[in-house]
Amino acid sequence: MLLTKFNYSEFAGKPQAWSLNGLALEKVNLLVGKNATGKTNALTKIQWFGNMLAGLQPQLLQSGSFDVEFSDNDKTYHYLLNVEKQVVLSEELKIGDDSMFQRDDSGTGEIFAQEFQKKMRFKLPNNQLVVTSKRDVIQHPFLENIANWADGQRLYDFSSKLGQDTMFSINDMNDINVNPRDMRSVIALYVKGEHDFGQDFRKQIITLMSTIGYDLTNIGVASNPVLAPPIPVGITTNKLPILMLYVGEKNSKIAVFQQQMSQGMFRALSLIIQITYNSLKKLSTTVLIDDIGEGLDFDRSSKLIKLLIDSANTTDTQFIMSTNDRFVMNNVPLEYWQVIQRTYGECKIFNSKNSKEIFDDFEYTGLSNFDFLKTDFINSKWETA
Repeated sequence: MLLTKFNYSEFAGKPQAWSLNGLALEKVNLLVGKNATGKTNALTKIQWFGNMLAGLQPQLLQSGSFDVEFSDNDKTYHYLLNVEKQVVLSEELKIGDDSMFQRDDSGTGEIFAQEFQKKMRFKLPNNQLVVTSKRDVIQHPFLENIANWADGQRLYDFSSKLGQDTMFSINDMNDINVNPRDMRSVIALYVKGEHDFGQDFRKQIITLMSTIGYDLTNIGVASNPVLAPPIPVGITTNKLPILMLYVGEKNSKIAVFQQQMSQGMFRALSLIIQITYNSLKKLSTTVLIDDIGEGLDFDRSSKLIKLLIDSANTTDTQFIMSTNDRFVMNNVPLEYWQVIQRTYGECKIFNSKNSKEIFDDFEYTGLSNFDFLKTDFINSKWETA
């Protein structure tokens, strides 16, 4: 299941109005634009959307209108949702030309029942979504595809610590409770990955880290006797070990624990651990990465981008990334670019599909990809057209 279109608006006609239009997505996507154009906000809205469909948002938005499409093999899923003051005003799903369900602001609607091969009436509370409330693998199996997409969505802020400031302890390796959507739970996820997949998990991470310029000989979790925190006065403990990630580097006999790693190295390690786990679990995931490459030098940033593109081409992973980094821009082909331009609260997307002539013309200039943004090539082409 691939997210192929995402249009969104909120508070239409009001001073706080904001909208995102024209986001046509492929397996690899890079959101670029000047500061404060809406790159992070766009990723956040996609995350919010996925969390709603996964049933992880306890309340609906105060205002939000979604026009979204997915591709599942040769089928197109078109989902429309309009929410105001935490009430669903309308909700509809079409697969191709067939309407699978629709409902109004009273919660009344019709949904196709697979077993009976006809639509059946229903009524829900007006603050509940059909996609979460009517899940039924027998009667409405088409909802499972959307739910599985939502369950597989991940958001990683590459400019954050990505779990470098966390620790982990456990007394039963067969009962590892970890939320794979939580980018800070990387230590627990590594422990679970080794438990589920054995040495293959560790070896794949070492190999991938090597491809981006970190020549590792080992990776694991252990207690760091230097940095393990003391037990506060008055707190009893069962003396469980405090575990942290460490790596062994070529030509060094000293383990480097996570607190001693550079920010760039740990961010790359954290991201690779998480996408490796998803890959070995054979999960279909949409991975949102804000500020990809932040903290990495030119060479490693370039190699990480290539690694992610290769991963998208060989797995069921879709990447939607954002950046302000010229190194990243120069190493992601323009065919993957989504250029955001904002006029007040309206954000428009220009890409090689809806602005093919402009993108094609730039190829003949001989300039670097970063110059496409720096020279404001899109607007200069409109002015001279």
